[in-house]
Amino acid sequence: MSVRSKRTFQSNQELWQAFLSSDKEAFACLFEEYADAMYAYGCKMTSDAELVKDAIQDVFVKLYKNRLSLRENVMIKGYLFVTLKHTLLNLLHTHVTLSLEDGDGVRFKIDLLSQRLYEEDSSCGCCEEEETRQQLLKALDELTDRQREAIYLHYIQEIPLNELSVLLDMNYQSTRNLIHRAMTKLRQHIQPTSYASIPLLLVQYLSE
Repeated sequence: MSVRSKRTFQSNQELWQAFLSSDKEAFACLFEEYADAMYAYGCKMTSDAELVKDAIQDVFVKLYKNRLSLRENVMIKGYLFVTLKHTLLNLLHTHVTLSLEDGDGVRFKIDLLSQRLYEEDSSCGCCEEEETRQQLLKALDELTDRQREAIYLHYIQEIPLNELSVLLDMNYQSTRNLIHRAMTKLRQHIQPTSYASIPLLLVQYLSE
């Protein structure tokens, strides 16, 4: 995994096909392209950074070993996130005793960007920014872990709904409803604002 890819691929499909053909540079490119996002996602489920790194390593090792039997048409990011989640949950259940919550027993924590970072990018007053930040922090705490995970994946990691439903092990309509309920709850706690402006706040304040 220390190999760095010097090639560029025209599309994710081309990258995946090259990987399935045992192209080591394509494998290196997959790791370089998605490992950081996977790490960010994993750290939302546990504060054990080393365990997240172990899970990511396991994912890519198994990915390479099983490359000849993998499907040709996949959404790479969603597929890797699903695999990481299952791997990490297995490791967590091995390391600790979990109380069941939302089906898997794992708290999903979303961090806000540091105050210094968002103030540097803001032309608004600091007091107003801090008030909005505190409202968002309180609103996020009111969501269920599944709702926090859904809005993080959809709005921050830009996972489309059809992939998100697979990642959350829900049908498409249930996933849409989950997102809608989460956004409605956020709007109730962040005033005054419109429903449409909530995604902008998420992108502005939430860290990857």
